[in-house]
Amino acid sequence: MSEIQPNHERELLLLVSRGDEQAFERLIYLYSERVFFHALTFVKSWHQAEELVQDIFMRIWQKRDKLQQVENWDKYLFTVSKNFLINAIRRAGEKLELGEADDIPDLLTPDQQHENKELRILLDKAIQQLPEQKRAVFTMIHLEGQNQEKVAQALGIATRTVRWNLVSAINEIRDFLHRHAVEPLAVLLLLCSL
Repeated sequence: MSEIQPNHERELLLLVSRGDEQAFERLIYLYSERVFFHALTFVKSWHQAEELVQDIFMRIWQKRDKLQQVENWDKYLFTVSKNFLINAIRRAGEKLELGEADDIPDLLTPDQQHENKELRILLDKAIQQLPEQKRAVFTMIHLEGQNQEKVAQALGIATRTVRWNLVSAINEIRDFLHRHAVEPLAVLLLLCSL
């Protein structure tokens, strides 16, 4: 994931708020991986996490006029994602209670539940096998939604070291998952990295 400077981030948000589709594609490119891992911690399903990322960015596009007022993009993205994910889980629970389970077959098929559980275990193993500093950087950025500057301050390291640790951690996790995962996971990972 690339880091952009606050001025460039602000410019990017202003362009998106004005309807610039290329700027929006850049925004997705820069932040979709972070949102994906955030979604994955909520739903524990690679497929559902991918769909939720698309829905979250669609929501951001639909409400793009609000981006002009955003002071802290990282916090805004984390909050929008968290609220969207909580609402999605709540809606899925309501469908289950109302007996509308046909609308959410992924939640009910035993094979899918088993596969999702295995994938989550593999992801946890991949994260746990990282050296301590890489694991901390990855966790703070992808699972807690912190930005690289805050992580650098919290860990007492340079921002460029955070970047290097993050890129290295992601590569090691991908390598681990590619070595241990079933075929559909490899395809999903490739889609997420686009």
